[in-house]
Amino acid sequence: MIAYYLGILAFWSLLTPGWADPQPLTLAYCLDAAMQHNRALLQAREQIAQVKGERLQVRSRFLPHLDLTTRLAAEDSSRIDWHPTQDQSNAQLRFSQRLFEFGPDALQDIQLREDLRQAMYAYQGQVYTLLSRVWEVFQLILLQEEQLASRRQSREGFRAQLAQQLARYEHRLATEEEKLSAELNVLDEDLAINGLERRHRNHQLELLRLIGQPLDTAQVRLAPTPHLFLPDQDAAVQLALNTDVEISLLGQLVGEQHRITNEVYWEYSPDLSLAAGLGQGRNQTQLNLDRDGRTWGMNLGSQYRLLQDPFPGKPEGGRRWFARLEARLPLFEGGASLGHRMREKARLRQLEIRLKDARSAVELQVRQALQALGESLRQQEFQQQRVSITRRRLEIHQILKEKGQADESLLEQVRTQYFAAQDTLLNAQENALHQQAQLRRLTGYLE
Repeated sequence: MIAYYLGILAFWSLLTPGWADPQPLTLAYCLDAAMQHNRALLQAREQIAQVKGERLQVRSRFLPHLDLTTRLAAEDSSRIDWHPTQDQSNAQLRFSQRLFEFGPDALQDIQLREDLRQAMYAYQGQVYTLLSRVWEVFQLILLQEEQLASRRQSREGFRAQLAQQLARYEHRLATEEEKLSAELNVLDEDLAINGLERRHRNHQLELLRLIGQPLDTAQVRLAPTPHLFLPDQDAAVQLALNTDVEISLLGQLVGEQHRITNEVYWEYSPDLSLAAGLGQGRNQTQLNLDRDGRTWGMNLGSQYRLLQDPFPGKPEGGRRWFARLEARLPLFEGGASLGHRMREKARLRQLEIRLKDARSAVELQVRQALQALGESLRQQEFQQQRVSITRRRLEIHQILKEKGQADESLLEQVRTQYFAAQDTLLNAQENALHQQAQLRRLTGYLE
């Protein structure tokens, strides 16, 4: 019975959506939604699926192949035979399969591995970039909401001062200059709030697009989430080295080049070609060992004649067999193999140097990012103190102005410093968030 009433309430809440307050979006939900619905990631996954389809197509040569072929032919032979036409018919059922390969890997397999590596690591890089951007935009929205609340509170204070100055001006207790100065304070806050609201809406739209949701800003409410990420330098460097996409890709390329370098020795092996078969009646089976490009392979084939014309002089159940072997041993090729091996070893050394340089570059970037993050956090703290000080100075000069003890030019200067300090604080806070997002991107750190 309780479940019945709960179902009715749920259905009624769907009919009256205005009664239900939408739940705020958490950072974990946004990250998960981005992984599932972001269109760039969906395209990257489809690229991986394409490469997997190519792999299935390439590896299908090791699976059985079965086909049926028929042939019908008619020829006018009335001039040379009593029969007006000669008809021929033939139908064969053929089976073929590549049993195994040896020697250097086939070029199509090498290209397939390269395509799969590029697709997988490109996808991994997009994941790190996307999730770090989702985190940054999420925190920017929360920060701008705090800034809007602070600015609106400041505007209310300036509006109260404006109302006071207007009342004093009506009773000829304040000058028009004092009234205009109060109006300017309110107007400056209005301008700052208007710019913040525009940027806030833009970041809301960007977040919705990143997580693959409809662009409806009315539904965007975020749950506050701690955002400080300041790990130890050595731990951050090790984390970045383990997750960096370029380092992982170069490591795979070094392993691939090691294999290619070792496969050069196959060029000194003899060229072999073997064919052997056995036939009886309508059935014939054969094995072929041949070289396709750089790779040797053993193929099994069989065919069965479903329809055939009798072969003159050969009995229907006669047994037939054959075998052919051909070998070519390279004795001297003018140093071509030696030059090939020198080239592949040089490529291997070059990739190893690139890998060491990439590890060094990532370590440098992480250490610099940590330094920049610490500096931006200190800059944010100092700027917060500056805003508090300039705010207090402005209040003091306004009180002195009411008492006729303040200099007009000095009051204007202090007011300008206060609003400039607020703008600088906003930039410092956003810069600190950007530095944290950059560090998260470099280390691959996720909540």
